[in-house]
Amino acid sequence: MKKLTWFFILCFVAYIVYHDVTNGTLPAATKTAASQTQEAKTEDGDLLNYKTMKVKAGDTILSIMEKERDRPLPISIEQLIKDFETLNPGVKAESLQIGKTYKFPVYKE
Repeated sequence: MKKLTWFFILCFVAYIVYHDVTNGTLPAATKTAASQTQEAKTEDGDLLNYKTMKVKAGDTILSIMEKERDRPLPISIEQLIKDFETLNPGVKAESLQIGKTYKFPVYKE
């Protein structure tokens, strides 16, 4: 009976490892539907392009921006947070809520 129990435990562990390697531990984020780029004025009077996107589980501002660009950002994280908070008054960058739609800045290189 002990051998059978150990066999099932081994099979279960093997399945977990296989699932982790093929699918990952976190759900994969799918690309959001393409939305149009819009413009907003900052406090300095500059124009800032943005897209509106819905936040999914596990998303952060940095992860969303890097997924949209498929490469690293051309600006600092501090500037990204400042621009995000400018586009979304009253919202702190670290307090994103799942399912809510926010404006995310779009940067050109």
